Amino acid sequence: MRAHTLRTAVRFAMTMAALSGVTFAAAPAHAGDVETGSGDPNTSVGAAPLKYEHTNGLPTSIETGFKGPSFAQVNVGIKIEPVANGGPLFTVDMPKGALVQASWGADKKIVLKAVGGDRTDGLVTVRHTLAPTIDFKVAAGGINATFTYNATDLVNKIPGARFNYDSKAQSQFAPWGFAPVETKLNSPDVANATLFSMNMNVLPDLVSDNVTGHFGIRATTKPTFSYKTTKIFLSGTDGEIKDNTSELSIDAVDGDFMELMTSVEGEMTVKGSISIHPFVHIDTIGSDLNIDTDLGLDVFSKDYTTPATKVNFQTALVHIPMPNVHVPKRGVDLGMVKVGGKATKSVEIENSGEKDAVMSFKSSNAAFSVPSETITVPAKSKYELTVKFSPDSAAADQAEITVASNDADSPEQMFKVGANGADVGQDEDDDDSLPRGPAADSGCGCTTAGSSSPVPGWAGLGIAGLGAVVLFRRRRNAA
Repeated sequence: MRAHTLRTAVRFAMTMAALSGVTFAAAPAHAGDVETGSGDPNTSVGAAPLKYEHTNGLPTSIETGFKGPSFAQVNVGIKIEPVANGGPLFTVDMPKGALVQASWGADKKIVLKAVGGDRTDGLVTVRHTLAPTIDFKVAAGGINATFTYNATDLVNKIPGARFNYDSKAQSQFAPWGFAPVETKLNSPDVANATLFSMNMNVLPDLVSDNVTGHFGIRATTKPTFSYKTTKIFLSGTDGEIKDNTSELSIDAVDGDFMELMTSVEGEMTVKGSISIHPFVHIDTIGSDLNIDTDLGLDVFSKDYTTPATKVNFQTALVHIPMPNVHVPKRGVDLGMVKVGGKATKSVEIENSGEKDAVMSFKSSNAAFSVPSETITVPAKSKYELTVKFSPDSAAADQAEITVASNDADSPEQMFKVGANGADVGQDEDDDDSLPRGPAADSGCGCTTAGSSSPVPGWAGLGIAGLGAVVLFRRRRNAA
């Protein structure tokens, strides 16, 4: 390929990278990538580090209803909220990556599945408070009115701007979290769980003008936060992974590695039992009604389950190392050899991929011999294949050398060898500097896929950000 043509192809690849979801590419190896499988040469693994933080409260419908004597009643509602200045309500974190396994055979298909392995480096962290709303209903001393204060109104009256309730817990799990991950929180008993206590005079409007006394709320709960991954979407596929047995398939193509955009959905549910104890002491109502009494409010208890909260992780890039074998694209000439003589030639076989290539060799002509053992060529390495020629005549002779390997898109490749003037398609004037490979179609020019970091612009796009398979190939002139 001419230099200006290559530059044009690279610019085109960089433009299209923003529109693609799966990329097979030739590029340098990535330091720190996930180990490329568990000893199976036809399996490779990539990781997608995932983290979700939920900073809002959870919807609940927990209310005591109005309690107390007819002249002064209280209704308390409770919501589960993040602790003020305490970080997210809950975090689901898979810092070392949830694993995507790619496997393939001779059918030139790559099967993708989500695997959890034996690791337990996933972590669910929960930290919450109980945020109340309170309704006063006063019907005495010439007053007949209801006053409502939400959690924001109340917390702004409290020094330090937070409720005196802070419960937290963590649970480890094995990514992806297809099985529910339960995080159970502890709490004190209700007698020792005061959310707040304050004087009536801190409340504005008609309450502070006409009612004296103090009030507060005790509440406690031991909720169980239950997280579960429900769907994984991988770009370039037309399905979804719902558990660790689901599989998706894509066509194998030529590349040193494979990158897929992944979008992950999950859900968090919360269930538990809550105990709420409003306490109110009224001194006076109006200007002439002296009461000086505690309202007889019992502890209110209720079981609850919150609606499932969607957990949508930031879109992430999965980088999967692949083997990529290149045999000579031109024939190899072993020269002129007399009957009874021998000739030996070293032929370079390259593995430009990021995963070890396992190769075996076969000759179509017994006069040309190759090693019979299986060879493992490390990632980004070359192997010198020794071809020996032992003729039984002086006539021109040739053979096809077959290289069988774990290259996903080219499990078998061939090149010609010859001697004594045999035409093996060699062209000494062909100054082609591109990587060696099959003569008709080889080498990938996907230069923009050389980074395993999330592609700018993809983050947070979710399902809408997942595109189709895009392949950029560099074709060479016929030899």
